[in-house]
Amino acid sequence: MVICCVPAVTAKERMSTPSGILYAELKERVDEYASKYIGTTTAGANVLIVKDGEIFLNTAYGFADIENQVNVTTDTVFEWGSVTKLLVWTSVMQLVEQGKLTLDEDIRTYLPVGFFTKLQYDAPITMLNLMHHNAGWEEKFTDLFYMSANEIKPLEEMLHITEPYQVHVPGSVVAYSNYGVALAGFIVEQLTEQPFYDYVNEHILSVLDMKDTTIHPTQEDNNNVATKRDEIYGYFVNNNGEFTISKNERIYIGLYPAGSAIGTITDAAKFMMALMPAEDANSPLFQNNRTLDEMLTTSDFYDDGFPRNSHGFWKGLYTVDALEHAGNTDSFSSNFSFSKDENMGVIVFTNQAGEAGLSYGLPTLIFGEYFAEEDKQTLPNAQELEGNYFMARQPYKGFTKLYSALNIGRFEATDSNSADAFGMRLEQVAPYLYKSLDDYRVYFHVTMNDGNVEKISMPTSDFLPVSQSMKIINIFSIIAAAFSGLYTFIVLVILFIKKIINRKKAIRGTFIDKWELLLLSTNIIPFINMMILAYRTLNYVSYSALKIHFWVNFAYIAFVAICLVTLFLNWRKIKPTGGLKIRYVCSYMSALLLVVLILCWELYY
Repeated sequence: MVICCVPAVTAKERMSTPSGILYAELKERVDEYASKYIGTTTAGANVLIVKDGEIFLNTAYGFADIENQVNVTTDTVFEWGSVTKLLVWTSVMQLVEQGKLTLDEDIRTYLPVGFFTKLQYDAPITMLNLMHHNAGWEEKFTDLFYMSANEIKPLEEMLHITEPYQVHVPGSVVAYSNYGVALAGFIVEQLTEQPFYDYVNEHILSVLDMKDTTIHPTQEDNNNVATKRDEIYGYFVNNNGEFTISKNERIYIGLYPAGSAIGTITDAAKFMMALMPAEDANSPLFQNNRTLDEMLTTSDFYDDGFPRNSHGFWKGLYTVDALEHAGNTDSFSSNFSFSKDENMGVIVFTNQAGEAGLSYGLPTLIFGEYFAEEDKQTLPNAQELEGNYFMARQPYKGFTKLYSALNIGRFEATDSNSADAFGMRLEQVAPYLYKSLDDYRVYFHVTMNDGNVEKISMPTSDFLPVSQSMKIINIFSIIAAAFSGLYTFIVLVILFIKKIINRKKAIRGTFIDKWELLLLSTNIIPFINMMILAYRTLNYVSYSALKIHFWVNFAYIAFVAICLVTLFLNWRKIKPTGGLKIRYVCSYMSALLLVVLILCWELYY
């Protein structure tokens, strides 16, 4: 009997993409796919595909400036957003290769003494923790974006301004951290004794001849990029489905190593190709390809064994092994995906806020939809996971922690293998592995512990079950705020009408009536103050400029204390009875509840 063996087809010999699209038809398929989004959900985009060390496809779609009908071209510059972080991790690995840095060393070894002031745990924080986003820090909503370049300060100062509280033991919870990445950039500064942007220019951008890219927070080191950036606008889609220019025409990033790169897609391709050198060539980024291989090797796993992170590069789930990193700024979106095994990569740049269809859909079109290997294991019932969860990546301290109460998501099973969760429709594709059915195509990995959900994890953050105490606090807060607000409004209307009637009858209110009216009128201040504070925070006002709102809350608390003392001292004199006594108590209780809420939610810093 003769056994005929057919040699395996290598990636280089394959005539089609991993998803099965013939290379001869690829441009047509990409154009067809892009046409579903350009002009409807996406203003403009660049799409570039790298194959075997060459640019296989580089296309431009839509407008850089809709009003003036300026087209996107292959020379248009885009904001990279968090794709910038890959430059940080590459810089770190260059220093590892030179023996200047060790990945599992406590990073305080490389920092000035007493650099951190808000650590909760004594456990060491390593560079791997920064790469894996599990150093334990909370999220911060202030001082990431600025409206003016004049507000940008040196990186070390920015890190002190934005230092978050450590709220988890290092290594225990993944919560995406811009601070942690910027900190890694600062460590590069410390070890090389030069600004991080200068280091990147010298050791990455110049090495790869990326002349049309800068990572400088104000682009002052590359006038060409700065000029081109002024020629493109970022867009939102409003409620009427119309494209609207971002109200923030330009934003500047204080923690710039985490997301300030701006450049052409052709330059980005040079960086991608340097991560996939030919078999007989050495990457220009490293002295030896062993360092590159180490960087791209899985360094963190989900609890179910799936690869999660490779030294800062997220692992993508496709039909082939791939690494990727997406990015978002105020009104730009991007994605950078590549498969070293296939010697192929996809880069998507868009000038659209929160864009998903192209950024996440095109890599799937090229690399193929992941499907679980068939086995005999029965899929567990989705009802096991029902409950409320909060994203670990959120503020835990200060006034923005109120956001956590507003950002609780519910996992609700719709059938045994499907659920509505976190604003998405999810489908179970393997035991305790769910995929979102929207354009983002996010995979969620469930960790069970003694029959209970310990966490639900997507690449960039874990979701943790809401504790009973958190539920009680949230319910109390809703009731307290509703009671105080409604009671204040209703009684103020009644007292206003009563005052008009009494004025006609020449009846004067009591001393306590005047204090009660003043107190209830003052109750409006915390509500208005918080609305203004939220608006200013969303519009990237610096934390230092927001402090006036905290002083307003302090003043309100002091005034309520004065009112309570006044009521106590005069209670026996006025001797209120019946309904009047209840009204006084309720009026002062409404103010006291607001004080409790201000203290509970830390709306004073």
